[in-house]
Amino acid sequence: MSSLKRAFLYDVRKKGKSLTLFLLLLLLTVSVMVGISIRSGTEKAARALRETIGASFTMSGSINHLEFDGSETGYTADKIPILYETVKQILGVGGIKAYNAEQNLSISAEGLEFLSGMESGYLSANTETAYQADFVSGILELTEGRHITAEDTDAAVISAKLAEENNLGIGSELILKSASDGSGEQAKVFVAGIYASDSKMEYDDDTIFTTHDIFWKLSNQKTSAYSGNVAFFVTDPEELTHIVKQVKQIASIPWEDCFIRINESEYQSVAYQIQTLEQLTGIMLLAVMLIGIIVIFLVITMRIRNRIHETGILLSIGTSVSQITMQFIYEILMVAVLAFLVSFPLGSFVTGQAENALKGMETVIHMPLSLQNILLQFLIETFVIVFTVILASLPVARMKPKDILSKMS
Repeated sequence: MSSLKRAFLYDVRKKGKSLTLFLLLLLLTVSVMVGISIRSGTEKAARALRETIGASFTMSGSINHLEFDGSETGYTADKIPILYETVKQILGVGGIKAYNAEQNLSISAEGLEFLSGMESGYLSANTETAYQADFVSGILELTEGRHITAEDTDAAVISAKLAEENNLGIGSELILKSASDGSGEQAKVFVAGIYASDSKMEYDDDTIFTTHDIFWKLSNQKTSAYSGNVAFFVTDPEELTHIVKQVKQIASIPWEDCFIRINESEYQSVAYQIQTLEQLTGIMLLAVMLIGIIVIFLVITMRIRNRIHETGILLSIGTSVSQITMQFIYEILMVAVLAFLVSFPLGSFVTGQAENALKGMETVIHMPLSLQNILLQFLIETFVIVFTVILASLPVARMKPKDILSKMS
């Protein structure tokens, strides 16, 4: 009789032991499967959280000229502009998802009444207003229309208070001119979006956000350089320091004329929670796997070493050690394969219930079961089972029938 047939008959005959082993393997397999799924889900959630929070570094020009005057700040600082060619070089570094250059100018507007009662307001030219510092921090929120993008020209985003005061809306036109010189240069813009400021924060709602073409036209400055700051946003905050190091290695950038400031305070405030979450799920998965391996080893060892009498009989009728060992392996694997087949739908059900429970707690973590991870898990469990059976069988299989009978007597 072949080892495979003997194994099948043993499993059928010993229904109670086979069922106990099946339930044990099923429980351990599902536990590991769910643990891997939770680990994968938390890693994806942490990655998404890092991308949502974001981090950036800001390039600013060094001060070229400092003049003290009677203005509100008491001085006027003239910075060396950041060349657009420099910006393009930095964007060539991997891991940077977007940038926003910002330039500022004092302006007046034809027929526009500013909230301050003054004749002039504040213009902030941006590449993408969605990445402007006050919008990123939440001080400002777009309430109507859309943000300015790099493809826009002659577009503006104004405050809801300023729009209400002057009966303006999406599509309205404004004629702006510089309030800092007497050139008389004008620029027409249309309102693309309207923002509201946080009531808890003091903010100048006279600020008008526009595209860079408006700034360059009104200020008569070069269109190939930015006179303000340029913020670069990275895809993964964990790579921020590495990306900045790469940027600083670009030899063609005139570093004597500019410097970099890293902005990661918002990410650092939650980085500890993200790391703790990943560590806890990793420890949980490792603990489940180790406990599973130990339990499987103990159960299989006890199962095989309690069959000394059967092993002696098989050896006495000429059955080889390898055939006996293969029978033991087949017995366990037949039950394991059945447990693997049942574990997949059961694991899907458990992870689905876990996802629903988290949604009820207003936490969304997707925990999909990866076919690749499941197959890898099954292969590892099969290896552990085979290795354990061989290890547990060797002391018994090496004994001679006479030795076995003497031990039993």
